[in-house]
Amino acid sequence: MRFEIKYIVPESKIKNLREMLKPFVRPDKYILDRNRRSYTVRSVYFDTPDLLYYREKIEGVPYRLKLRIRTYNTPRQNAKVFFEIKRKHRIPMTKDRASYSMDQTMHFLRMGEVDDVVEQEDPRSDNTKRFLYHLHRDNLHPTVLVVYDREAYESVFDNSVRITLDKRLRSAVVRDVEEIYREDLLSVMQGFFILEVKYNKKYPEWMRLIVNSLDLKQQAASKYCMSMENHPEIFHMDHWTELLEFKKRLDQRA
Repeated sequence: MRFEIKYIVPESKIKNLREMLKPFVRPDKYILDRNRRSYTVRSVYFDTPDLLYYREKIEGVPYRLKLRIRTYNTPRQNAKVFFEIKRKHRIPMTKDRASYSMDQTMHFLRMGEVDDVVEQEDPRSDNTKRFLYHLHRDNLHPTVLVVYDREAYESVFDNSVRITLDKRLRSAVVRDVEEIYREDLLSVMQGFFILEVKYNKKYPEWMRLIVNSLDLKQQAASKYCMSMENHPEIFHMDHWTELLEFKKRLDQRA
């Protein structure tokens, strides 16, 4: 089990936050690999024709799922693309993940099978099959692309503790996973960023002191829901009638 605590923070507080974090954290390996302060996270989220996953989040259903395809930064050869299932039971969460190339990802989405590409003994196989099971069981479709720049740190005392600053949240309505690198995006929540504290066992006391000194309050901060609400057209049935053509297009490509 893993815990995620979120805060919506004014951009005016980011410099103070960084200074307060310095004695307790170091940049995570992805930041070090790029030699830059942040990297870009890109996720295409899936939902049912009647937006069940969105409604369950808004209504506070204790146990819920979230399915997304995720990648990072800009298009490049051999870029990894991740199938992700995020499960939440009240506060704790778990995540299943499997990575492939974009070509393999699109093959699985079109064909609904993995055994012709991935050996059953491959540890990715089960997670990918779970993703495809939910995709077809719930008649899921791509709904929205969520993009942000992540500044990520890990605790110097316990590397299972991660602190992330997710900035410049932006979004677009999408009908296909191949739109994951789109750049014509609408800004979400201008003037603010999302601070996330992620840990396995105990919320770090040093982080509690920082949060209190900045007068931050824990609150719901679903990037998926905020991005959905950034596009009112998603909630119009005419739009969802078009999205119901998604599987038909996949069948035509296969």
